[in-house]
Amino acid sequence: ILMEKLLPFGLQCKIDRPDTIIQEDKAPSHASKHQQVFFDAAEIPRLLWPSNSPDLNMIEPTWAYLKRQTTKKGGLTSRILAEKAWKKAWEDLEQWRIRAWIERIPRHIQEVIRLDGGNDYNE
Repeated sequence: ILMEKLLPFGLQCKIDRPDTIIQEDKAPSHASKHQQVFFDAAEIPRLLWPSNSPDLNMIEPTWAYLKRQTTKKGGLTSRILAEKAWKKAWEDLEQWRIRAWIERIPRHIQEVIRLDGGNDYNE
């Protein structure tokens, strides 16, 4: 996936938006030596994010919520059903819920600072 998807994306970003930084968590696959060599060779800057920290990426609580909503009655058995269920869940997502996720970010930032970016956070 690095060569096929991320490299072309990263190189295009360097042209269109030279200040782009790729953000990844510190999951073992992202923090590997191979990964570092790849990004260094492509001269694509990246930011390694704490891997087990309060969620600082605003889309993550949304994905978890949508997954719960779409699998309440069991797994989806086809791509068509999955697309339909995810679109409906997205359309039904309440603004108050999104605002609550946004409002918790300052607490999460403070927790990351308190843990010095460590992996001791339990959500």
